[in-house]
Amino acid sequence: MNIECIETGSCYTDTYLIVEGESAIVIDPGDDYERISLRLSKLGAKAEYVLITHAHFDHIGAVARFAASGANVYVSEKDYDLLVKFDFYLNIGYFDKRVESFAADVLVNDGDKFSLCNHDFTVVATPGHTPGGVCYIMDDNIIFSGDTLFRLSIGRTDFPFCSHSDLINSVKKLFALNGDYIVYPGHGKSTTLDFERENNPYVH
Repeated sequence: MNIECIETGSCYTDTYLIVEGESAIVIDPGDDYERISLRLSKLGAKAEYVLITHAHFDHIGAVARFAASGANVYVSEKDYDLLVKFDFYLNIGYFDKRVESFAADVLVNDGDKFSLCNHDFTVVATPGHTPGGVCYIMDDNIIFSGDTLFRLSIGRTDFPFCSHSDLINSVKKLFALNGDYIVYPGHGKSTTLDFERENNPYVH
């Protein structure tokens, strides 16, 4: 297995590539479809699945093109419903952006479990940054946290549909997991759950 991070788009979103042989999972392809695809090609892999942690434009900008190339798209039911309701246009306060529409193949909810490319995933609902934000736990030792939890920080809650209290509860939900995990966030450097439990200044 190989996990790579590519910064995509104007918001420097962390897009993750999980490569297993000739198959790959892409998490939060925010933009730069060509660059992501070129990297996958160099690795000898094709995107079979796209996992979305939340439906802000900077995390889903390239999803439609991956879907058109045959990738199956996983997204939370609540956030997808918002995307459809607003015709894939979401004003998040500082940016007025519309993304190309796509059809969800799997609508995920809290506690859902599935296996992709020989890896086991569990969905953890973590609302706050968006109503349907989720984290994906992979193989019981890695968390793809989207914009819920960052290194020494948490997601913003000054956009429409956000809730600071919900986000704090979501981070506490992650902190309550047993054991340590590598945390790959939606922006910035990776961290660990133990480090954030001890040092994150936003959640006590």
